[in-house]
Amino acid sequence: MVSELLILSALYWPVAFGVSPRFTVTEGLVMTVAGIVAYGIATILSVEVAAEYRQARWARLAWLLLAVSFAFSLIKRTIGSPLFEFIQVGYRSSPLRGLLDNLLLIPANLCLVAGLLAMWWAMHRLGLGFKIERRDYVAMAAVAALFVTLLITRESLSQGQSPFLLSRVLQPAALGLLGIGSAFGVVLHRYAVQMGDGRLAAVMRWLMLFVVLRGALVLLRSVLSPKLPLLLDTPTRLEEWVIEVLWQAVHWTAALAVACRAQLTVTAARDLQALQEPRAAKTQAVAI
Repeated sequence: MVSELLILSALYWPVAFGVSPRFTVTEGLVMTVAGIVAYGIATILSVEVAAEYRQARWARLAWLLLAVSFAFSLIKRTIGSPLFEFIQVGYRSSPLRGLLDNLLLIPANLCLVAGLLAMWWAMHRLGLGFKIERRDYVAMAAVAALFVTLLITRESLSQGQSPFLLSRVLQPAALGLLGIGSAFGVVLHRYAVQMGDGRLAAVMRWLMLFVVLRGALVLLRSVLSPKLPLLLDTPTRLEEWVIEVLWQAVHWTAALAVACRAQLTVTAARDLQALQEPRAAKTQAVAI
């Protein structure tokens, strides 16, 4: 993630100061490859984590649903690549791209919400004592209210005037699901706070960032630039560039969340091996 952001910054800022021309193909290639790699890592590791929960069906279901969500996001990142702009001018702002996006957003957001719900239920069944406080419910209600407001004014959305009826219907539905997921981000944050500074708390924090940052960027874009500006336009305003770069960071928060969870298994295996080695050495000495 850091490498991608540094590369994008190195490509953009000389243009912003008028030092060099815009290397749009390079920018598009970097964003496309990085997004595919990030969601690819998240998908593969989610499947591997799910396989560890053979006896915990809800936890297994949660990670499988997240894997499916990440897979849909990977496809969306691929068909939304800025590189298509060089094949068909105006593709990224076209009604067709909006329709394809929303056809993938619905199952991606649905699986994300279902996965978070299954994860919450799995942790609730463990009886670890995690509680949602009143202020958390207030925060969840505030997040939901923001998305309801956006849906009420859906004519200003990027697909509000789309010639495809399906696209005009799917976009509010996808936003509604994203709003529910963002509200669940508050729950994840509460769990992370109660868990302390452990590795599992880091998983919850990265997942929270993934769902909440997506919602925040959707709301921000609806206010600043509802017509979906093209990052590869020349020149690009700073706020548009920042939004696009933050979207690139969102891809990596998903990968980081799953990587932190996968690291739990690696650490546990290493600790188990460290405990077993002295016993094996003692047994060998006795045998000698």
